[in-house]
Amino acid sequence: MKIPLRLLLVEDSEADAELLEQQLLAGGYDPTIERVETAEAMQAALAGGNWDIVIADYSMPHFSATAALRVLQETGLDLPFIICSGNIGEETAVEAMRAGAHDYVMKNNLARLLPAIERELREAEGRRRRRQAEEKLLVSEKRFRSIFQNAVAGMVVLTVDGRFLQVNPAFCQMVKYSEAELLEMETFSIDHPSDLSLTRRLFDEAKAGQRNDADYEKRFICKDGEIVWAHVAMAWLHDEHDQPMYVVGLVSNITPHHRAKQEIRQMARFDSLTGLSNRQLFLERCNEILTRARRDDRQVAVFVVDLDRFKGINDTFGYTSGDKLLKAVSERLIRCVSRDDALARLGSDEFALAVSGVESQEGFSILAQRIQNMLIEPVEIEKQPVYCSAGIGIALFPGDGTNVDSLLTNAGVALHQAKEQGANSYRFFSKGMNLVARERLTLEAGLRQAMERQELSVFYQPQIDLASGAVIAVEALLRWDSAEHGSVPPVRFIPLAEQSGLIIPIGDWVLETACSQAREWHQGGYRSLRMAVNISARQFKQADFVDRLDRALLKSGIDPTLLELELTESIVMERSEETLMALTDLKSRGIKLAVDDFGTGYSMLSYLKHFPIDRLKIDRSFVSDLATDSDDAAITEAIIVMAHSLRIKVLAEGVETKEQLDFLNARRCEEGQGFLFARPLSASDSGVFLKKAFHPEQAKHPA
Repeated sequence: MKIPLRLLLVEDSEADAELLEQQLLAGGYDPTIERVETAEAMQAALAGGNWDIVIADYSMPHFSATAALRVLQETGLDLPFIICSGNIGEETAVEAMRAGAHDYVMKNNLARLLPAIERELREAEGRRRRRQAEEKLLVSEKRFRSIFQNAVAGMVVLTVDGRFLQVNPAFCQMVKYSEAELLEMETFSIDHPSDLSLTRRLFDEAKAGQRNDADYEKRFICKDGEIVWAHVAMAWLHDEHDQPMYVVGLVSNITPHHRAKQEIRQMARFDSLTGLSNRQLFLERCNEILTRARRDDRQVAVFVVDLDRFKGINDTFGYTSGDKLLKAVSERLIRCVSRDDALARLGSDEFALAVSGVESQEGFSILAQRIQNMLIEPVEIEKQPVYCSAGIGIALFPGDGTNVDSLLTNAGVALHQAKEQGANSYRFFSKGMNLVARERLTLEAGLRQAMERQELSVFYQPQIDLASGAVIAVEALLRWDSAEHGSVPPVRFIPLAEQSGLIIPIGDWVLETACSQAREWHQGGYRSLRMAVNISARQFKQADFVDRLDRALLKSGIDPTLLELELTESIVMERSEETLMALTDLKSRGIKLAVDDFGTGYSMLSYLKHFPIDRLKIDRSFVSDLATDSDDAAITEAIIVMAHSLRIKVLAEGVETKEQLDFLNARRCEEGQGFLFARPLSASDSGVFLKKAFHPEQAKHPA
């Protein structure tokens, strides 16, 4: 039976609307669709219809998804809002999500649409239930105020010792005792044991003249054993000598109010997907475990467990399958802990455990291995087994921290170290890790300010034609001279820039700087000099990378045929349609393409025939031992021969000796780069070098 779906579609293309409807029908939905193209039409549809979801094209001639989102937000309706577009970029999509959109789907990948709709409908239902619970609580509170004001609540008169003198029918009905029975009793006899001490203390303070009234919540035990929550407002009446004579109490039944609060508390403290504790409840339970451990002088281990490659599973099988995997992981983790331990889901694919009752670090290691062994067992998704592993970071109380926050932080540091070891690894925290983590954070903070402080610069290393000895190109190399850290080697800050995303703005700056410098040298007479610029994988994968490159070329005015982009092996290894299209787009502009550090990423030369590559750069690790290591010599020779068979030129990096140069010349390697010819030089020093080394005949533009 198909699922009814009321869809408001913001779309100007009837063909796209029909395609979307077909997708919904194929996915088991019975859609009722109203298509609108303007803000006015959307406002009318929202006012006149009862919709389940809104799907909007990002860009239309007279309307946009951003404007549609504002229209929806102005109505105050809580409807899932999904952008379905053929041209939205990642950064634009992120901005739309920040503005309130729930998800986005590319029109060329509608396979993501159904899982996205299912997830957003499920989350909208969860929000609706939370609102109902909150509204129920609000109604309960309003009802209580009305009862209190109209004196319909239970009313009692007691002696200063707590004995009932008078009770009204509402109170009798509340506690299910008759008036005669209550007049033979004290209020303390029907108080819940957990609230008894508070009630006695309030009466004692009143008799001692320390209070005249009290307003609090307590529990009564009814005659049939039922527990009733009550709001009690009491006032002590005094005689002419200011001595308390008796107490007047107004008692309201707030049991429904407390039940509603408990429902909301449940939602706020437990993960809705797995049923595990959330972060807040984990902190509370972990604090209780640490309190017991201090008393009993015992160790506690806090584990942070993060699934390996979970995003890939989500992307491959969809969010519904990802949820199924998370539930399976939760069930397996539950089997690894006892009732006295704490287990929680902290984030998307991150879990935490607080474990006591283990005597040694070896015991915690055994537990970590057990967790990994249980998780690696396959989970069947889409009728095929999916294998899931996890990285685990472990911090021990009291050595690695004396409170929950420090233990979680240090376990997270250990997790990061475990992840760097590879999949399915675990690490215990050590103080050295914190030092490394702090240094990394400090270095990242400095790098974020490096551009603003003008601490970054571009050096240039000449590339040489080995047959003639002529300078044919220079490679742009990024350098960082930090006021705080001194000269920071690229091997330290480039990976950090990659991980933090700073490589995007820094890469743009390097590209613009190198192109500008190339223009200056071309105008100075070195018209054939090629400029080589490194492009990171993260930079290359930006949706607008080619547009950014075009802006740099336009701004500098250099001939695109004199620009060479050096790409990492990982880009070529992907062999995706998007990569091929982007590289072909670059080649159509005349830009040269090189694969940098070839051989270190274990890529196959056969892959290169699928891409328009001009040049391979043999990594320096092979070149450095050419004269002494037969394996490196054989690999280098094989790379040269196979590259030539594909009509790809070869440049050897790290050439430092005459023996290396002779070897490369004998194998007809066309180009070289290294200290034998020149070190990386500043722009001004490079100008001096070019003046000495650049041959006059090179002024002619190459064919």
